[in-house]
Amino acid sequence: MLDQIYDRPPQPRSVAEELDRALDPDVTGTELLPLAVHRSPAVRTAVAARQDCPVGALLSLGYDRSPVVLRALVENPSAPTTLIRQLAESNEGDVRDRALARLKEV
Repeated sequence: MLDQIYDRPPQPRSVAEELDRALDPDVTGTELLPLAVHRSPAVRTAVAARQDCPVGALLSLGYDRSPVVLRALVENPSAPTTLIRQLAESNEGDVRDRALARLKEV
């Protein structure tokens, strides 16, 4: 409340707090969007693994540079087939192999 009185911006959350939010099942929908672009790969990975992640966030995460994030996307059953096809062309061998294997399951 004093922050509002003195016009101070809220203090940023720690990576651990943001990771907790990304894993919290009560945090849903548009609340996940800022977490999908978080600077920490651990937070982005947690979002990428969520089956209730908004499709737009999943598609955006498909351009992530972190192989861990990309693997989480491939393993997410909610990831659209178009995203899995995109990941099947990844330069990251493990991501590509997992995506190709998933496409064979369809």
